[in-house]
Parts: sequence; structure tokens; C-alpha cells
Amino acid sequence: MTKTIKLLLTTLVLSLFIIPINASAAELKSSENLYIPQGETIDGNLYAASNNIVVDGDIAGDLIALAKTITINGRLEGDLITLAQTITVNGEINGNIRAVSSTLTIGGTIARNVNFIGNNLNIEKAAQINWDLLTGALNTDIKGVIKGNVNGSSDNIFLAGKIGKNFNFSTKNKTQKITISPDANINGDFLYSEGTDLNISEQANIAGNTEIIKQENNSKNNNNRKIWSFIYTIFAILTIGLVLSTLGKKHLSNLNNLLTENANKAITWGILASLIIPLSAILLIFSIIGLPLALMIVILWLILLCLGKIIIAILIGKYLLDKFIKNEQSFTMALIIGVVILWLLCAIPYLGWIISFVASSFGLGVILIYLKK
Repeated sequence: MTKTIKLLLTTLVLSLFIIPINASAAELKSSENLYIPQGETIDGNLYAASNNIVVDGDIAGDLIALAKTITINGRLEGDLITLAQTITVNGEINGNIRAVSSTLTIGGTIARNVNFIGNNLNIEKAAQINWDLLTGALNTDIKGVIKGNVNGSSDNIFLAGKIGKNFNFSTKNKTQKITISPDANINGDFLYSEGTDLNISEQANIAGNTEIIKQENNSKNNNNRKIWSFIYTIFAILTIGLVLSTLGKKHLSNLNNLLTENANKAITWGILASLIIPLSAILLIFSIIGLPLALMIVILWLILLCLGKIIIAILIGKYLLDKFIKNEQSFTMALIIGVVILWLLCAIPYLGWIISFVASSFGLGVILIYLKK
């Protein structure tokens, strides 16, 4: 991905995390379900953490939200800055969209830019984006109108809409498939990377130049891929954590109490299990009968390590919220804070793997003690 795109994606993720955390003490609204009915207007910015957020009314400022699902049917005067599993925008946003999500579907009008990281981006036929689109989606489907430039990186791109300026998917070191349908209209240049699986209809209209950008293998591009991999890892972990915090709030509360009472025991059992389980699996591999069992043990061990690390992240976030923000806060906010802090610590050169091992072992020990009880 180009330097500009990478910088914008990094800025997007930082804005998603930093802005809500700074503002949460004063204006964060947390509930199981948040609904703004038609006819109701929220004056100023709205900071929200909820399972489901539905806006049928108006918001006079920005909406900065953390949720499982977000649906905007009304009017938003400012920006939509959000982390969610599913986001649907059918209404009108007079600012920008900056979102990290599994799926973002736009069927309304966006006055400015759309910056997105996730799995699926769907720009429906009725949608209109007046400025630029920057996408880091695995799958990008554009049927509507984008008056500015389209830049990004995707595995699968489908265009059946209208692009006002350039259409640029010239991501280096990226294998992708681009389909340009007969209804597509690109008023600027079309840039794509060497090795792209390209399918352009003869009826498609491309006003500018069609240019292939050759791939180059260098350290700069490798660093860009590492940054992208880190960002996507954070997104994937947050998605898993959102499910855990929603389905297992009671268990998470119990785990928090258990960790407080049995911290030494948890880290001891966790480290022992982290070492003994893989060694046992290795011994089983030498037995033909034990090979399937060894594979099952390794898979289960890896899953428990991952879950343990996420649980520790949630508990870290909850501890910080309880310490600095006295009123009760949701596990969703604790998840965001804890995951960002822990995964940044784990990214520290030389020390990161030690922090990761301790956190995973700690979480594994807590899970084992909880299951035993």
C-alpha cells in the first residue's frame, strides 16, 4: 500500500481509539441498546458504547461509538467515528465516516470522505459520497456514486458505479481481483498493480489512462505490510472480544474476582500449562494412535491462549476504568482500552514476546482455575 494510504489508515485507527477514551469521562453513554427516535435531536457530539445503536433522529455533532451493530437512518451533522461488527448507513452524514468494522454498508449520502478498514465494504446503488473513498476492506463492492478519488487495498474489488476522479488500487505486493462491470464509469485514471486478476467490460467507460503499477520488493513495502497486519490483528481481536464481552459478562465478572483473589496461583498454573501441554502433544505425535489427539490438544491450547490474552486485556481495561473513572463502565470500553494497551506492549521489540507469553499464560491460568471451580 502507498505511504499516503498507510498513513491515513493508521490515523483512522488512532482516532477510533484515542478520541472516545479522552471524552468518555464526560460524555460517554453506555447501555445495552441505544435508540434515538425520529424527531429527537441530540445537541452536540454523542459518545456511545452499546450492543446495538439505532439513530432514526438527528445528531447535531459527531457520533463516536463502540458497538456490535450501528444503524444510521437519520441525519448526522458531523463525523461518524466508530468500531463495530456491522454498520449500516441509510441516512445522511454531513461529515466523514471513519470506521473499523466487519461490514460497512452505505445506502445514503456522505458529504465528505469515507475511510474504512474491515472485511466487507458495500456502496449501494442509491449511495453518494461527495469526496474521496479510502478502503482497506478485503472485499470492496461499489455500485453508487463517488465524486472524488477511490484509493485502497482489497482482495476483491467490484465496480458498477460512477467514480468522479481516479480509481487507484495499485497496491504493491498484493494479489487482488478487480471486476469492472458494463455500468462502471471512471472519469479519471485507473491504476492497478501488476499481477492483478483483471476483468473489464468493453461497455465500461474509463475517461483517463489505464496504467499497471509494477511490484517492487523492498524493506519499505515490508514495513507497510507489517503495519497493516498489526492493524488488522487489533481489529480481529476486538471483534472476538466484543462477542466475549456481550455473551459472557457474568463469566468475565467472575474471572475478574478470581484473578484478584488467586493471582499467584493463576500465573503458576498458566505457565505450567503453557509448557506442559505442547510437550505432551509432541510426545503423542510419535504415536500413530495419539496423532489426532495431539492435534486436538494443540488447537485447544492455542484457542485457550488467545482467549486468555483477550480476557487479561479486558481485565486491564476494567482496572484502569475503575481506577480513573469511578462510575460503572461497560466491558466494551474496557475491551478497547485493554486490547490497545496490551497489543502495543506486545509489539515492543525483544520484550514484546515475553509480555505476550506472560499475559497469555496468566489468562490461561485464570481460565483453568475457573473451569475447575
